[in-house]
Amino acid sequence: MDFKDKTICVFGGTGTIGTLIVEYLSTQKPYVIRIFSNDENSLWECQQKWGVNELYRYLLGDIRNLERVKRALKGVDYVFNCAAIKHVPFGEYNPLETVHINFDGLDNIIEGCIIHKIKKLLQISTDKACEPTTVMGMSKGLGEKLLRSRWSQNPEIQMVIVRLGNVYGSRGSVIPLVREQKANGLPITITNPDMERFFMMPEEVIDFIMKAFKNGKDGEIWVPRLKESKLMDVIEKEVGKCPINIIGNRKGEKLHEKLLTDYERSISLISINEWVIPNIGW
Repeated sequence: MDFKDKTICVFGGTGTIGTLIVEYLSTQKPYVIRIFSNDENSLWECQQKWGVNELYRYLLGDIRNLERVKRALKGVDYVFNCAAIKHVPFGEYNPLETVHINFDGLDNIIEGCIIHKIKKLLQISTDKACEPTTVMGMSKGLGEKLLRSRWSQNPEIQMVIVRLGNVYGSRGSVIPLVREQKANGLPITITNPDMERFFMMPEEVIDFIMKAFKNGKDGEIWVPRLKESKLMDVIEKEVGKCPINIIGNRKGEKLHEKLLTDYERSISLISINEWVIPNIGW
């Protein structure tokens, strides 16, 4: 799949994964990259970093607004959706808003893709969508099912999902927090020393996303094969031995995440680096 001379829209293009995608695409000689965000300040910061030129378009809007999404997608070839409520506590405290963005917003993007006959849509999902225990995880899991169902009704629009682990050092995650605490001489806050998570380095994330985009099809879910890392080990590797303040698990938070359900594992296509969950049963 060639991005040369293509028009591409990245929803949530100012976030950690969105900026990785934009920066990769900028090396592929596209015609234009539309960077869509509801965060005015983040758009401004990206504009300062990438400049105002013919390659980038900075679009302020909300994916809950179907008409705005439809305008953003006019003339677009490919779409990446990274827009979501991602923080578990905010999802628990604001469940309706989380569903409106992670589910209804995705539906608006799919609808816009169908209306404008977009060639391909990639949806960013999370390991928290697998056997979810939080509003955020449940809404992302429902989003996966929504996309797979809507593709089955509109197979002329290629759609694929990537279910990722945690991006190491991503904005608002534990790594920047402990770096700041260490720099300020504060104890390192940790929810539970036995907690384990799946981590991916930024370069691994973008490589996997682009592999899935170029090869995925038919509402498949692409899942990287990762090993869990103990959060305490990751923190000590990052900042060394420091005073620790254990604050306890957040509401709904699991000690161990999963990348696949038992059923998904039984039907997945397996290769060295990923599982591919086919879209069956519709």
